[in-house]
Amino acid sequence: MVTHIYKNFLTDEKVYKQNVDFWKSMVYTLLSVEKITFMDYLTTKSPDGTPYADGNPIYHFRLHDSDRAVRIIQEEPECNHIEFSAWINTALLSDDTEIEELVISLELSNEAALLSLELINAWVVNKLSKQTMEKYIDKLYAIKENLFSFEKQLDTI
Repeated sequence: MVTHIYKNFLTDEKVYKQNVDFWKSMVYTLLSVEKITFMDYLTTKSPDGTPYADGNPIYHFRLHDSDRAVRIIQEEPECNHIEFSAWINTALLSDDTEIEELVISLELSNEAALLSLELINAWVVNKLSKQTMEKYIDKLYAIKENLFSFEKQLDTI
C-alpha cells in the first residue's frame, strides 16, 4: 500500500506550504552534506506576488555555477500505486541561458520521495551525464514497476 503525504495540497494553502517546506528540507539535507549550493530559477508567483500553487513546480532549484537544475512537478494523489516519472529536459531561461533540468513528475508518497531523492543524488551529486542519467531513470523505473507489482500481488493474497 502506497503512503501518500500532503494530500489535498492543491486545495489547502497551509498544506501546500508544508509540502514545499518538505521538499526544501529534503533537498537541503541531501545537498548540504556535499556542500553543494543552489538557487531558484523559475518564477512561481504571479506579478502581484500571489503564489501559483499549482504543483508545477512544487519545488525547483539550479546549482550555482552549473547548467544543471531540478524541477519537481506534483499531482494530487488519485490512485493507490506509485505514480512517478522523470526525464531530462533542456530549458531556456529568461536570460537566454540554456540548462539541463531533471524533471520529476509524481504523486507524493514516501516511496516516490525516495525515488526522487535517488535521482536528484545521481544528477546533482554524482553528476551523471545526460545519456547515463536517461538510462538510470529507465532502470529505476523498471525496478519500481517490478518491486511494486510484487507488493500488489501480496495485497490480493
